[in-house]
Amino acid sequence: MAMTDHYRITIDGVTYDVEVGDVSSSPVQVIVDGVDYEVEIPDAPSASSKQAIPARPAYRPAPRQRPAERARPSPTAASDSEDVVRAPMPGRIIRVNVSSGDSVTQGQAIVVLESMKMENTIASPRDGVVSQIHVSADDSVQHGQSLVELE
Repeated sequence: MAMTDHYRITIDGVTYDVEVGDVSSSPVQVIVDGVDYEVEIPDAPSASSKQAIPARPAYRPAPRQRPAERARPSPTAASDSEDVVRAPMPGRIIRVNVSSGDSVTQGQAIVVLESMKMENTIASPRDGVVSQIHVSADDSVQHGQSLVELE
């Protein structure tokens, strides 16, 4: 992205790192926790149009913290976040790529979730063994819902 603004937002108790690209034309590139999205802004000129570009908003985001400065989660929150893979957004399960008892590695695709007509790959947060699977293909899920548990 050329020019970006960085935000840390919390929705329903879950905090996301968000980078927003140049909002002077649409679509805008937005990165939410490392996942790229193209977002249409109503009434904004398209990237290919030659209309005048509106002024940038007057507000400024809070400065982005370095990883070392971020608050450390409590031990119970850390273990829950590493042991339970939760839906980052509401949607429909397209595919479950693992079975109970499977060994997984950090970053391995374990579930594919469709949300807003986009497929989102949900990856394992750590190495481990799948102890429980709470969803199957075609299930509808809510934000924060447990998908898979690791041991």
